[in-house]
Amino acid sequence: MILLLDIGNTCMKWAFLGADGLEQAGAVVRADKDFKDLAKGSWAGWEPPERVLVCNVAGPTLKKSLTLWTKRHWKVAPEFIQSEAEACGVRNAYLEPRKLGSDRWAALIGARQLVDGPACVIDCGTAITIDALAADGRHLGGLIIPGLALMAHALIERAPDIHVPSPANTGDVALFARDTDNAISGGALYAAVALLDRAIADVVAELGAGVAVIMTGGDGERIAQLLRHPARVEPELVLRGLARLAEIPCAT
Repeated sequence: MILLLDIGNTCMKWAFLGADGLEQAGAVVRADKDFKDLAKGSWAGWEPPERVLVCNVAGPTLKKSLTLWTKRHWKVAPEFIQSEAEACGVRNAYLEPRKLGSDRWAALIGARQLVDGPACVIDCGTAITIDALAADGRHLGGLIIPGLALMAHALIERAPDIHVPSPANTGDVALFARDTDNAISGGALYAAVALLDRAIADVVAELGAGVAVIMTGGDGERIAQLLRHPARVEPELVLRGLARLAEIPCAT
């Protein structure tokens, strides 16, 4: 079995890759915890995997603690994926390919396995990323904007009398809110939806009407429901990309 890890700024997702595909998927909020604390609650007592393949955008400290834990407990050195100029039918648009986030790279590869035609790949997490993928596998580039929570936090940093919206405030948003909490949450949501609608329209204008919109990330389902263009929500998109990358050697 191969353990696939998608470690983001907010959450860690995982799945085991076996003969029948992804199995035993799970997720946990990181909350700046050390990897050993995340691992205790996730895989305590499990049989060691043959390999550990990782997409990590949480920084070098997490990478170091992950490496120490897997070597000590499983005698396995983790393999950290890096964006390349080309892999698995996708050609990276970045002038310096390795500067494309590894999560975006894995998501593009995951999307390539799901659709044969052009795609607009959107990850709605701590940041919202948008990437365009042509039918022949050419990555056309992308955009990065703050995610919903970051938009709210950016506002209150410059306006101290405004309170941070509750994380639990994820219900329907009316056009005009009657309290500050919902006004901030609704404003961030409307801003994200409006930008994504425009970006998707521009991708369709560039690549044609057959563009598939594929969304992932913690806010993906919520935002997808408000878009004008139909969107396919794939919570495990990065893990799907990792599963495909597991078939080729990865740098450590």
